[in-house]
Amino acid sequence: MSYLVLLVLIAGPLALALVAFAHRRRRSFNDSYAGEITDRWTTTGPATTGTSHSFWLRIRTDDGNELTVPVDGVSYRKLEVGDRVVRTPATRRPVRLKRAP
Repeated sequence: MSYLVLLVLIAGPLALALVAFAHRRRRSFNDSYAGEITDRWTTTGPATTGTSHSFWLRIRTDDGNELTVPVDGVSYRKLEVGDRVVRTPATRRPVRLKRAP
């Protein structure tokens, strides 16, 4: 009986954490938005092979919300403050909208 209680106490929180993580990933893959980049920055931290870099964008969506979005280095270098971006469920990261001539 005590082993069953121990198993529930250990496995219960682990199962809840896995469900929450899966829900967060599924929700982030289905997010779509359009807006303007208002800020961008990088952070650095220790990694097993040296220093790791994280790239971030702050986006004000067309409906007035503020999003903080992690992006890869290539997207970070392509996008600037003031760019209009869009993200659809079919894309992994925000992309710049083409400007009208």
